[in-house]
Amino acid sequence: MPVPTEFALKDWPSENRIEVLFTNDAEDPLCLLPEHWPNQAGKINQASENVFLLVGGRRFPIEDFNTGYCSDGCALVVHPGETVSSSIAYDDFQLPGDLRYAPKQLEMPFVAYACPYEP
Repeated sequence: MPVPTEFALKDWPSENRIEVLFTNDAEDPLCLLPEHWPNQAGKINQASENVFLLVGGRRFPIEDFNTGYCSDGCALVVHPGETVSSSIAYDDFQLPGDLRYAPKQLEMPFVAYACPYEP
């Protein structure tokens, strides 16, 4: 079951990356799926039509990535009070260098789910 959530964004232009952060304020563990949250390498499963970096009035899609099949679903479990973060490289959006220091917004359909079990 989807749970209303929000993420925070930090921009690190000196490191050519953005960072997304999520804190679980719920009383139960929440699961983040690969199509809604970047993995450890900053990749989001099949997201080029859903995830965009908005910079200078332009919209840059993230490159597609296939996380493959996981028998356990590959969900990231976030426990109550826990904060998780992941970085996405500017290169994954093919962001031109002249926009490196411009203000950025991330358009990403972010959904967390009540975990069906406690892994």
